[in-house]
Amino acid sequence: MDTTSTHRETQAPHKGALDGIRVIDVSRALAGPYSTMLLGDLGADIIKLEMPGTGDESRYWGPPFATYMSSNRNKRSVEVDLHTAEGQKIFLDLVATADIVVENFRPGTMKRFNLDYETVSKIKPDIIYCSISAYGQTGPMSHRPGIDLMVQAVSGLMSQTGEKDGRAMKAGGPVADIVGGFSAVVSIMASLMERRLTGRGRYIDIAMLDALMMVLNQQIVTYTATGKPYARGGNAHPLMAPYESFPGSDREFVMAVTNQKAWKAFVSIPEFAHLDEIPEYKKQIDRNINRVAMLEKIYSIFKTRTADYWLAELDKRGIASEPILTLPEVVAHPHVQQRGSLMEIEYPPNSGTKVVIPGMPWKDVAAPLVKRDPPGLGQHTREVLEELYGPDYSPQPTA
Repeated sequence: MDTTSTHRETQAPHKGALDGIRVIDVSRALAGPYSTMLLGDLGADIIKLEMPGTGDESRYWGPPFATYMSSNRNKRSVEVDLHTAEGQKIFLDLVATADIVVENFRPGTMKRFNLDYETVSKIKPDIIYCSISAYGQTGPMSHRPGIDLMVQAVSGLMSQTGEKDGRAMKAGGPVADIVGGFSAVVSIMASLMERRLTGRGRYIDIAMLDALMMVLNQQIVTYTATGKPYARGGNAHPLMAPYESFPGSDREFVMAVTNQKAWKAFVSIPEFAHLDEIPEYKKQIDRNINRVAMLEKIYSIFKTRTADYWLAELDKRGIASEPILTLPEVVAHPHVQQRGSLMEIEYPPNSGTKVVIPGMPWKDVAAPLVKRDPPGLGQHTREVLEELYGPDYSPQPTA
């Protein structure tokens, strides 16, 4: 099964919108590496500095080592120990050639290394320096250790996720890391535009908590406007109904009736026509108020036939509905295939082992292909340091 050919064949023949931009990446785990990978996809030269002998901790999250493989394409790995004077000099010398620094150590760590923005900006006034952390560089929680699970808990997302009477649940993917990484990229891109006008760089403080709270904008506004927090509702929408997952006789699917036109289309299905005669369901606001009784009726009817039958009936009427796909179904889906939404990388380097990973939604402005597979630890140390210091440079042996 070829999951990559369309993606590779439809890319525009250019080097990417950020061709010529250099990023010094001293991040690890997920939020930081994800953000720098996006910049690399867009054509930037990403130099990933890693601790000699150990490197990015996500290299060891597995097997399979999915976090590292999915967040580190289009980078060059250089082993540098920032605890040492030599490592700090290499970092600063690289920064002098760079446009962007991305780090996601706990707040205060880069300052202890004398590699913080205040120090770096004296050497490179136009540097864009982005720090990503769980809770930000300021505030009473800034010192606390935080990863995706903690941020999902503190943001309120977990309290809103799960069945009404069940346990609070984290999202199925690392959304705090991913939204935090995207927020960093948006801020960096805006700062690059600003630098064209001012000639100066800036410091960017990205808190994953701030970013994830944007996902809860409706819930937070509802609470601040009414004083009443949302109750967990599983897959249901708190402001409209029917809008959730439903059981066919064989599998679940989702359907959303978002306005009066969609309701009229829904009750044109013969099995549901009688619902239009019930006064409590005539208007959207009434359907929301009386959702419990209405949904019981809808569930009982949907259970009588297969999901494919109902999806066909809903589709005929233009009602938003889809099956709930498993991951094997997603990877094999014709739309995903035709869009080139997946791509193939090799990892470990030179192993011949090919892995399919999510591709580039931003492919129209990205480099045509994956330029570099995820690197081995220190794979490009000599290459980068010889570029920096010349061919006679001899790095110290790493432990």
